Amino acid sequence: MRALTQDRYGWDALAVRDVPDPAPGKDQVLVEVHAAGVNPYDWHYAAGQPLVARPMLGGLRGPTPSVRGADLSGVVLKTDPGVTRFAPGDEVFGFGSGGTFAELAVADAGSIARLPADLGHVEAAAMPMAAVTALQFLRAAELRAGQRIAITGAGGGIGHFAVQIAAAWGAEVTGVCGPRNAAMVRELGASEVVDHTTDDITAGEPRFDVVFTNAGRYSLRALGRVLVPGGLLLANDGSRDGLLGPMPELAVAPLLSRTRPYRVVNVEATRSGEDLSVLDGMVADGVLLPIVSATYPLDRAVDAIRQVAGQGHARGKLVVTLV
Repeated sequence: MRALTQDRYGWDALAVRDVPDPAPGKDQVLVEVHAAGVNPYDWHYAAGQPLVARPMLGGLRGPTPSVRGADLSGVVLKTDPGVTRFAPGDEVFGFGSGGTFAELAVADAGSIARLPADLGHVEAAAMPMAAVTALQFLRAAELRAGQRIAITGAGGGIGHFAVQIAAAWGAEVTGVCGPRNAAMVRELGASEVVDHTTDDITAGEPRFDVVFTNAGRYSLRALGRVLVPGGLLLANDGSRDGLLGPMPELAVAPLLSRTRPYRVVNVEATRSGEDLSVLDGMVADGVLLPIVSATYPLDRAVDAIRQVAGQGHARGKLVVTLV
């Protein structure tokens, strides 16, 4: 099969190559990939950034697995005998195991769900990592109707899903984004939109119950200033590169929680098929819609990854198409 692979870190190591077809292991399925979502996760692996994270990415010299991509949407071709929830021919979306910028991919049966009836493969492929992350962070906040939440990076992958989920739960949403995404963010459910190029969301008085930060534009201390006493700061900032990346910023989170009148929480998002089904229900209810701003063929997947590298920004999501 053809796949986007690399044998070492660095943009120049990425190339579409012919590699052996994968085979499903225990409790896995083999999927013909129709589309695969692009995430900042992919550039971390491609570039080996931040440097201190390389052991967690698979090794000091190169990442494991060698095939890039985590999200997928496609058709089941084969299942492990122990898998009973899916059968060949089923259309599914979710998380791959071993890379998804490829014609074929394996996936754990517990990390995929049936394709939403109202979505095609391109739209469904945009959802897994970004939408599940948004859902799990907002769930950790125990967000309630009537609460006021500010979401930075509101026009990006995680952000545009977070705006919709928070609005669906009855929260009063303020979206922070650039001017080109302002109208979209408002249409997705934000009652207020702050243009980060002209206004500083951190300069105002405390007024938010929850702040969900995604874009790496603001420090945690600055964002904490606009939280009411007892407020919650959801810290999801993997956009910084260099030696330590976001780790110094996240390392102060416990100190801030002990010394400031608000809490800082970081959630380790999990690849949950159950949460994919929750999102499917929201799509069916008409309260969640993935925004795909551009698609790329497999031969241009590197260009797509570059678009989300560092503090690069896409409108909604980018998707690699294979069928």
